[in-house]
Amino acid sequence: MSSRFPPERRREVLDAARRLVAEHGFEGTTVEAVAAATRTSKATLYRQWGDKASLVVEAVSIGSGIAIGRIDTGTLAGDLGAVADMLAERASVNVPIVLGIARAGQRDPALLAALSARLLPEIEALRAIVVRAVDRGELPAEPPAARYLQHMLTGAVLAPALLEGAGAAVDARHLHGYLDAVVLPALGSGQRVRDRSGPVAD
Repeated sequence: MSSRFPPERRREVLDAARRLVAEHGFEGTTVEAVAAATRTSKATLYRQWGDKASLVVEAVSIGSGIAIGRIDTGTLAGDLGAVADMLAERASVNVPIVLGIARAGQRDPALLAALSARLLPEIEALRAIVVRAVDRGELPAEPPAARYLQHMLTGAVLAPALLEGAGAAVDARHLHGYLDAVVLPALGSGQRVRDRSGPVAD
């Protein structure tokens, strides 16, 4: 990858790619269209990203507003509640894009590989939330359900659009309720997100 590509131009290209994917989906977005939108040559884009999959996944992930590694509230419920808030805030934009990429990824191994590589840091950040809870004594040990945490949250965010139609957007209240009813009990925690006040009183 060339180091001579200016950061501001890189941001311009990524913004354009994300905008085109939001409008046309992954399959309807071409490197040619991104090049035209940013007055950049296709050769330059391929030199920087290698293929369309890598360009689109970087554009989508950077523009997603999701940065779980920045979260550390001091409690398990607080951390997961903050994750839910972060996911809900951008769900109306991110969910259609993610669903489109997931569908395209079934036919494009390069896209799935690029997506998996981009998701790994966020998955590790989710695991770190549970590890911190164990270190603080909120959980006696890392529970078996922790390995499925990313699956549970992904399902909660995507399910409304899949089951109720494309216009159904998840919100923070829905995700907080899901954390209280499903995720925190599965992790063995007596905390609740709704007040983030620690163990539930008997």
